[in-house]
Amino acid sequence: MKPILWSVWLLSFGVALAEAQVRVVAAADLQYALGEVAQVFEAKNPGVKVSLIFGSSGKLYTQLSQGLEADLYFSAESIYPKLLEEKGLTERGTRKPYAIGRMTIWLDRRLNLDPSPQALKDPRITRLAIANPVHAPYGRAAVTLLERYGLLKRRPDAPIPKLNKPFAQLAWAEIPWESLTRGVEAYWDAEPLRRGKPHFEFVYGENISQTAQLALTATQAGILALPLAVHESLSRPGVYWVA
Repeated sequence: MKPILWSVWLLSFGVALAEAQVRVVAAADLQYALGEVAQVFEAKNPGVKVSLIFGSSGKLYTQLSQGLEADLYFSAESIYPKLLEEKGLTERGTRKPYAIGRMTIWLDRRLNLDPSPQALKDPRITRLAIANPVHAPYGRAAVTLLERYGLLKRRPDAPIPKLNKPFAQLAWAEIPWESLTRGVEAYWDAEPLRRGKPHFEFVYGENISQTAQLALTATQAGILALPLAVHESLSRPGVYWVA
């Protein structure tokens, strides 16, 4: 099984270093990396301040479309920078990939489990933190990971808008994620995750950073971006498996 990988992109709105501030909006998994980059940049460019805003790529796209001013946009989903470019809201030719993302299954170390997709069947795991797939690419990747390992199965009668072919035959990029507002289990059968448990539910973070906090403080399990899972705030109290 190949790891779940996807390209993420950098979109530039034109940065003038003579200005006093560089405004950056970015996918939440970059909070640690960009924080360090910003410090180095400011040290090398005295008088220039880097402003960082983190969130889900989809919500940031909506805010940028509605007039949020920014100089740089780091998105975990390639389509959002492309759409901004098509709307004429960017400098053409500045859109480019900057990294490949990888997902992890993170578990609280106190569970004493070897992290893997099958570990999520443990009866003690009754809540699983994932980013909201409606607007967070990392949530969409989490659903795809669970489906790939047989822990979710698409419902043939899923309540979604009319499509050109059955929902069960859709590829990742063809799924109308923005329309799936009723929760994952309205569209996917989670019976493999529910089996043998008194109850089971998904807990949704608005972005991948909030998802990590939910896994750490509320659910003991989550599907997280690798940069967050390896940070000491999560790697010390937990263990993780890399997809």
